[in-house]
Amino acid sequence: MSKTFVEHLNEAKKTYSFKVGIAGDLPANYPDQLEEALQKFKVENMSQGKKTPIQERPLDFPQLQNTHVHYYDVELAYPTTPQVLQQYIAMTCGIHESYVIVRGDGAPQEEYQDKSNYDKVYTPSLGTDLTDAEADAQKKVAGNRTMDLLKELEGVRAERENKQVPDGISDTEQKHDMGEPGKTSPVGSK
Repeated sequence: MSKTFVEHLNEAKKTYSFKVGIAGDLPANYPDQLEEALQKFKVENMSQGKKTPIQERPLDFPQLQNTHVHYYDVELAYPTTPQVLQQYIAMTCGIHESYVIVRGDGAPQEEYQDKSNYDKVYTPSLGTDLTDAEADAQKKVAGNRTMDLLKELEGVRAERENKQVPDGISDTEQKHDMGEPGKTSPVGSK
């Protein structure tokens, strides 16, 4: 049995998730007021909201002191950007824009505020055995590399000393390539 166009359209319905944060004290009917304001974007789902404890500097509102924040998870049927939604909520709900924050799904702030990241255990690598690649990299840096460079320079110096002087050129001519040998340099003489 084939599906109708309307059935395909209903299955392909996409929602847009946002997290709305509002700092400070709110009136008792505020969640209803917020949901009513967001009907412009067709609210599919909206959480009851969570209130954080009073914090000296809330993460999303570093400019504010000693306040709590109300967070609402909202799913909308119509697409919009967090910036537009933030301005719209501030304007329609009568709250200053600096007290409202809206983040889209997958925002970087969500990752560092995610509580599941707190449970990850960090294992230090100090004192553990190095892998082959790390051991090879260690040979190329610091003291090991310095010793290799010194050995290479010593080889170049020895090669220069063992180089044969071409016939007909004296040592003084080879060492002082500043014109005629035996004459004083015009630089610094009076």
